[in-house]
Amino acid sequence: MRITALLILCLALLLSACKATSTPPPKVTVSGEAFNSVPLNARRLEIIENWQMPIEAPYIGHLQHPLPSALVAEWASTVLTPAGGSGELILDISRASITKVKLPKEAGLANALTDQQDSKIRVEFDAQLMWLQPVGGSQAMIKLSSSHSVTIPESSSANDVQRAVNDSLKIALAGLDRQARAELAKLDGIILP
Repeated sequence: MRITALLILCLALLLSACKATSTPPPKVTVSGEAFNSVPLNARRLEIIENWQMPIEAPYIGHLQHPLPSALVAEWASTVLTPAGGSGELILDISRASITKVKLPKEAGLANALTDQQDSKIRVEFDAQLMWLQPVGGSQAMIKLSSSHSVTIPESSSANDVQRAVNDSLKIALAGLDRQARAELAKLDGIILP
């Protein structure tokens, strides 16, 4: 009887120590629902990736699927829609990075018993959008920049970290989209009805 009670107690402790695994977050995608197309006065869009992604700490963008620069390119292909008869748009991606930096821990007994912030995740996008329209001699260059950062606690699982990265990517991409739309609206003749 004692051995059975002891086994049940041990089994209950083991089961309570097991943490339920969380489901992995879905991949970040660019959809037409979130990003409406903008018809622009150009016949083609060229996307240039000038960002050489470092594959060393603190950079973690090379571990993401899809890659951050591929997300920016997918956003551009979805939103910046060439609908004119001449001219071209050139999107030059100069930065599409994700970094994860360890944060210093606060010392002390009170802090040892708390769930401190372990790391800071930062997503940064920088690009230039150039519009060259030979008909009428119009041209413009827009600098686009967006970033978002978040800290994650020590208790975060791998899925929690990936969820934080994905959320940061979505927020930074939405910021890039808002900025591009605002800057394009300032240019005469680039947005078609």
